[in-house]
Amino acid sequence: MSRTTSLVTSYLQAVIFGIVAVRCYMAWLRDKDSRSGHLAVATGAFGASSLLGAITTTFINAQKNEVAPRWEGIVSSILIYLAIYAFLLFLSDFIPYPRWVHALLVVITATGVVFSIIEKPALKLNFINTKNCPFEDIPGIKNPIAYKTYIIIVLTYLALAFGVLAVAFLIYAARTGGIARVRMLSIGFGFALLCGLIGLLPRILFGNPCNGTAKTILTAVTYGALVAAPLLLIGFAPPKFIRARFAEPTSVQS
Repeated sequence: MSRTTSLVTSYLQAVIFGIVAVRCYMAWLRDKDSRSGHLAVATGAFGASSLLGAITTTFINAQKNEVAPRWEGIVSSILIYLAIYAFLLFLSDFIPYPRWVHALLVVITATGVVFSIIEKPALKLNFINTKNCPFEDIPGIKNPIAYKTYIIIVLTYLALAFGVLAVAFLIYAARTGGIARVRMLSIGFGFALLCGLIGLLPRILFGNPCNGTAKTILTAVTYGALVAAPLLLIGFAPPKFIRARFAEPTSVQS
């Protein structure tokens, strides 16, 4: 993927997620209920993370082995953790959780935030060399958890969270109809796609692929996230033409 293409896709994704966040925030201003509040926080944090990634791509050229500043990785990670937590709270507005599940989510989120601060990157992706393994160790880095182990723990949590969201909303879609079904299906498929994309990432770390394979996977993840963005837009903040297309017909009384 060329740098120009990478920039365009990054900003297009950020714009779509930004639209979702703004529309959800406006819905919260109108309704002022917990459900719309959870969704506003979730989409806002997700959109902010996407925008931060696009801005970073503007100034940091990964294809030249340039590395983003550490603070960017910390802030982005924290935003993702907060977004996932808020999305799961939003799900609990439809499917109530036991108290222990809420407590567990708080602990996991807080732990993730702490480790995103104290765990230092110990690998860097090298697109220039011709070795089979695209990753290089960064010497002198000591972490509480081996860095590859830490990464697989994070990816597992993200995949599980997106998977739970996908399954829950797809099941909910089967129990409803009209515009609600369209929205739930769109949300479910959007999260399912994100779950699948995350499942590709360990192939880069542990599959010992050639540089071409690593780039192919990263390209697939980039374009896949770009497809997931409009799915979530339709689900969380459907445009008027979508609402009109699937609106329930108004009964006429004589």
